[in-house]
Amino acid sequence: MSASQIEIRQFRIPKCLTPASPAIQKDAMNVELIRTKTADGVLLDGSLQRPHSSDAISQNTVWLLVHGTGSNFYSSGVLQNFAEQLVGEGHSVARINTRGHDIISALPGGRNPLSGGAAFESIADCVHDLRAWVDELIRRDFQRFVLVGHSMGGVKAIFSQAHDPHPSVVAVIGISPPRFCHAEWQSSPQATAFRDDFRRATDLVESGRGGELILVQQPLPLWLTAAGFLAKYGPRDDYDFVPLLPRLTCPTLLIVGTASVESSPAFESVPDAVRQLQTSHRHLHLQLVPGANTGYTGHLDAPARLASEWLASVVNGKD
Repeated sequence: MSASQIEIRQFRIPKCLTPASPAIQKDAMNVELIRTKTADGVLLDGSLQRPHSSDAISQNTVWLLVHGTGSNFYSSGVLQNFAEQLVGEGHSVARINTRGHDIISALPGGRNPLSGGAAFESIADCVHDLRAWVDELIRRDFQRFVLVGHSMGGVKAIFSQAHDPHPSVVAVIGISPPRFCHAEWQSSPQATAFRDDFRRATDLVESGRGGELILVQQPLPLWLTAAGFLAKYGPRDDYDFVPLLPRLTCPTLLIVGTASVESSPAFESVPDAVRQLQTSHRHLHLQLVPGANTGYTGHLDAPARLASEWLASVVNGKD
């Protein structure tokens, strides 16, 4: 299927961006829609929510939340709950789009919109996206950033600070970032579908049709370009976040649910790999959430609680 056969959805402001929790309805009017422009000309949207009151450290600090695959800054789920909890504790929170927002989207900014979304994105472009958002929020008088990503957003948070570290980012938190490790997918019990998708994508790229969209089944059902699938899941392992962790210079927390570890090759090796790195890299920290899956069903409060406690003791405790 070609890009021209797929409907490109323009960004639309949802009817309601106010938090669902009654406990924080008092903060609903503090939600501001924000926008930034990347160095390569892409316009991205997001929201900024400030609490009514905060302490001295929190006044200068913003938690920057990065969505996962096919999601966006106003999606419900883990990051919505995360934002509500943090604002309720007196923190400012920005939820932002990367150019990989939604499955397929149009990216405004140039003379003609570009094809974006998870189907067309290059993970490496997150360097431009997150740099632009940090710079935009600095213009709004924030000085310290806690960079938080869920799923693919966790990979982007780590990748961006490994390749383009920003001095104002004081901590990185990855909530269930998956590994893009080709060998682990090839050797997993779920490898049959992955091998079929990989072979199909390879054939298309080798025949000069790498821009065609294909529906892959593993690691999750998703439309991707053949070239994009090979870039993410091929043997180069450019986006495997584990080898990037030692390159981070700020405190880094990985939060992973044990149900994900037990069920998916994307997470199976994460705890052991991080523990091994911790012996020589003291800035790395790991928290497992018993029974939690990638969406933290039944455990939605856990990521924000663990992140907040960790930041107070490990990062702010040193100030």
